[in-house]
Amino acid sequence: MRSSFALLLLCFVHTSALADSGPIVADRPGFSTGTHTVKPGKFNVEFGYQYAFNTNGVDQSTQTLPLLNLRVGLLPKLELDLLWDGWNIFDADDQSSDTSVADVSVGGKYRLHQSDTVNLSMLGLLSLPVGSSPSSSDNVDPLLGLLWDYSLADQVSLFGVVQSSSYKFEGDREYDAQLAVGASVSHTTRLSTFVEIYGIWPSESELDDEAVIDAGITFLWSKDIQLDINAGVGLNNDSDNFVGVGVAARL
Repeated sequence: MRSSFALLLLCFVHTSALADSGPIVADRPGFSTGTHTVKPGKFNVEFGYQYAFNTNGVDQSTQTLPLLNLRVGLLPKLELDLLWDGWNIFDADDQSSDTSVADVSVGGKYRLHQSDTVNLSMLGLLSLPVGSSPSSSDNVDPLLGLLWDYSLADQVSLFGVVQSSSYKFEGDREYDAQLAVGASVSHTTRLSTFVEIYGIWPSESELDDEAVIDAGITFLWSKDIQLDINAGVGLNNDSDNFVGVGVAARL
């Protein structure tokens, strides 16, 4: 009996040690979602602030916070995700500020393949209509994506996503195609940079296409805390420019 208890205790300590190994790996910043999943029993709390603006025609801007992403490790290859952009504060010339609440997305990420060179994961989310107009879609909207990364060298990696979401537009169920590709460089054990380009192409021609190039810097404040700053430039008139900052913490 004592031997069995000791064995269980040893397994628990070993599992906890594995859960604590290595620095935090955050999904933010950037459009792409990383392939990494949080260790079982651990939590990632990721949040930030973004200021987006567009000067095409009428000058307008949107401030968004807290950009919350709560990630919970369930199994060695599976995590639970809860995402909430929070409040969107919209401003435009000759108009008063308009504040609305974003919808909440719930889902998970599952690792399909893991190696020293190539990693593949699947992401599935359901957006729930708990927000307010115009930030809420007023419908349950799914998203399904394939996430990948490829190591070119010890300090350089390629990454990207291929995903699609579905939503209601003028009473009909529509969908979009979303594609992103980027590169990240680790300059030191704490400092990294990335650059990516992404696009969103709705199936309904009346909706606007998006094309953006963005880049950012991440800094490991400690083993369990990452700080970041990022910015993006719209590549067409319908895409916003933006700047943002954020924090990710592992608990």
